[in-house]
Amino acid sequence: MRVLLLVVVLAASLVGGFFFRGDVDHSVSAPAVIVLSVCVLAADLLGSPKSRTARMGAAVLAGVLFAVGWYLGGRELEAATNDCAQRAEEVRTALAEHRQRTGSFPASPDELVGLEWPGKRLLRASPLQYMRTEDGYLLWYRDGRLNFTATDEHELSVERQYE
Repeated sequence: MRVLLLVVVLAASLVGGFFFRGDVDHSVSAPAVIVLSVCVLAADLLGSPKSRTARMGAAVLAGVLFAVGWYLGGRELEAATNDCAQRAEEVRTALAEHRQRTGSFPASPDELVGLEWPGKRLLRASPLQYMRTEDGYLLWYRDGRLNFTATDEHELSVERQYE
């Protein structure tokens, strides 16, 4: 049972790193630090009670798996934001076609027939967000301190966010 719990903790460490790095805010959040700490502590406690070396090895492995997940989550986020940048005009075209067919912009992206929404990710939603407004729509996503926006009248533009 102890080994099974240790495997679960190690898997949680990997998934936790992947999930928390997938956030568009590139800083280390308090929940990420808590999950990392809990996983490392749990791995240490669930390691072999007879061998301090094995327990420390399990704790280090949990930390390494969190770091691997963090790296992979960052790669996925980078690919998703690149997909959003490359396909923003395709989305704007699909929105314009929808308006031409129906007379209004869709209430949600799900109404866009034949368009796969850019930036699909494993554990999180696409970074590209859509909101219908009274007179059009707003598309946006963030990449660190950069805010990308587009409307029915303006193509994708970037603005740097200052503290």
